[in-house]
Amino acid sequence: MNTAVLQLNDQSLLMLGQDAVLHEQPGFARVDGEGIITGEAARATAWLQPQHSYNQFWVHLNQAPLASGEKWARHHADIAFAQLKALWQTAGEPQQLVLLVPASFDDSQLSLLLGLANALPAEVTAMLDSALAAAGGQEGDFLHLDMQLHQTVGTWCRGRSGIVRIKEQEVFPNLGLLQLYNTVARYISNLLIDSARFDPLHSSDTEQFIFDQMPDWLTRLRWDGEFSASLDTAKGQLPFILRNDRIRELLGERLTSVSAFVDRHKGMPLVLSHETSVLAPYADIFSQARIAARTEALNFVLSNLQGISEQVDELYRVRSLVLDQATALQPVVNGRQATHLLHGDRAIPLHRPVSIRLTETGLVVSTAIERDASLTVVARDGTLEEVARDSAVDSELPPHCAPGASIRVGGHALRLIEVRDG
Repeated sequence: MNTAVLQLNDQSLLMLGQDAVLHEQPGFARVDGEGIITGEAARATAWLQPQHSYNQFWVHLNQAPLASGEKWARHHADIAFAQLKALWQTAGEPQQLVLLVPASFDDSQLSLLLGLANALPAEVTAMLDSALAAAGGQEGDFLHLDMQLHQTVGTWCRGRSGIVRIKEQEVFPNLGLLQLYNTVARYISNLLIDSARFDPLHSSDTEQFIFDQMPDWLTRLRWDGEFSASLDTAKGQLPFILRNDRIRELLGERLTSVSAFVDRHKGMPLVLSHETSVLAPYADIFSQARIAARTEALNFVLSNLQGISEQVDELYRVRSLVLDQATALQPVVNGRQATHLLHGDRAIPLHRPVSIRLTETGLVVSTAIERDASLTVVARDGTLEEVARDSAVDSELPPHCAPGASIRVGGHALRLIEVRDG
């Protein structure tokens, strides 16, 4: 039977099938006269049309009646089902699903989720804690942080002799990506009120623009101490300057509880889910964290489907696994690391972000962070990190940032090389 793995993080719901094609949608929805629109199309109008926009239907997955009385949705479960079905259909309607579910889902939500999957219809063959799948076959103790739109989950994982289990978990409510974005948006608003007597959060157009640009702005601040940006308003172009140190101070204050969780387990390696990578530059405690690849947990589960299914005899959230050491993910030790990307006769350094854009004539590679890039990558602590990705373009990163490996974008390959001084 055709099997796909679904990872439930409403920053970006991911579904990966055995055909290795990734399907994704952010956890946004818009209900209009025609029905329920989900994913990026809904996010792109979320601040333009807030009265019919939803982004809390996963964190508050339930069947409580909606206050707005929408024609096509009685409750959050209806909206969640619409998104689940859209992902499932674009993935080719797989007959079986393995669900990766964060600890923030309670038992009633898990039961409701299973009912939604059954209504697709698809058979749920296993339900794993997201952090357990992220642990892979890693040996020893380590921490995993997974930020959603409205909350964050911290997990202490332990791998010993082929057995990986969850030792401790903590959920941080009201501390998700949107809360961090709101903090930065209010800061930008205050800058423009002071300089131009204009509040961009009181205009739906400029508010939408700010939240559209936020991922790029925060990403750029990881490498630039400051930069200038501007808003196109009824008063003309209004410039402002974003500074890393000020954003770091603001977000650091919001991340105090998460930092305390990490500090309580001082000495343990820290892994940030790809969705949590926004944290990396904004608190000292996260600076040495490894950022997981976007599909790392999904690929691990697909590679171990048989072994996982043999250990699951009923549907509950699995919190420990016995792994086949031959297939478990293991870190590369003392391996050579690629330092550059080879494009034609150019060797492009990877210590800063590299944007790759697919065009009709081939690939265009730039050392700037480009919003319309098909893929943006950077080498960090010996690994190749995906900074941004266009889900409409097929792309694939190698499992390790090693010389001779290749990045694939839209059927084209770019080779990784090592350049040594002297």
